[in-house]
Amino acid sequence: MLEPAREVLAWAAVFNHALTVEEVRQHLAAKATLSEVLQALNAASFATETEGRWHLASSSFDVASDANRRHQAKAHLDEVGPVLSQLAASPAVEAMAITGSVAAGVNDDDGDVDLLIVARPGHVWRVRALAIHLQHNVAGGDRICPNMVLDRRDMELRPSVYAARELAMMRPLKGKGVITKLIEGNPWFTTMLPNASMRETLALPSPSGGMPWWWPVMRAPLTGRWAERWESDRRIRELESNSTSKETTYAKDRCIGHENAHRSRIEQTMARILEEASE
Repeated sequence: MLEPAREVLAWAAVFNHALTVEEVRQHLAAKATLSEVLQALNAASFATETEGRWHLASSSFDVASDANRRHQAKAHLDEVGPVLSQLAASPAVEAMAITGSVAAGVNDDDGDVDLLIVARPGHVWRVRALAIHLQHNVAGGDRICPNMVLDRRDMELRPSVYAARELAMMRPLKGKGVITKLIEGNPWFTTMLPNASMRETLALPSPSGGMPWWWPVMRAPLTGRWAERWESDRRIRELESNSTSKETTYAKDRCIGHENAHRSRIEQTMARILEEASE
């Protein structure tokens, strides 16, 4: 129990984050009750508690900074809420969830709001085009980052503890049943994080507006299929030619744009933090 708990706190330390006991349990790579997790944390020399949140004793945790980051996460979510509602209003978006730092409840002043979108079959690149349009043309949209768009027919993801924790943190906005199928279609999730469970769906405000004039054309049966082929072909070529990350996937049925090697950087930083914590 101690080593899995140390690993969770090291992961949180990458983001200058501290966790409640329940959050530690959710991200723990070992089956445990809440009381067992609390007992382990109290017994661990590497762990300390500050105002109800646990972190590594070797990593500083600033309460004022954390409060500001929590305020920013809520403010950013309020800012982009109407844009998210506008995107979610399309039937081509079968499911959508917030991921990343905002899903965890914290964000930096200039932080994005990361999105996972599950599109209707054959609509991945059209849905991405709609999200990018809203990002650049609607007030507040500049914060949204649709870095993962999946076709509902293929929601299988590459197994990793990093991916499992991203799924555990996400907050559904639409299509919770589809997101449940995403989890069930990746059984390694519950193997890696046996205590994790689906979080509650966030309520969305009224949409910021209607769809752009070209969206009905993109959704029409004949022109829509042509638009999907055209958009996917040109965007995949463009994105692959500019990509420098091994963590990206650009294909007809998915767009996973982790261009900044996020997982690798987190894993490397965690390894360093764990080494420092064990000294």
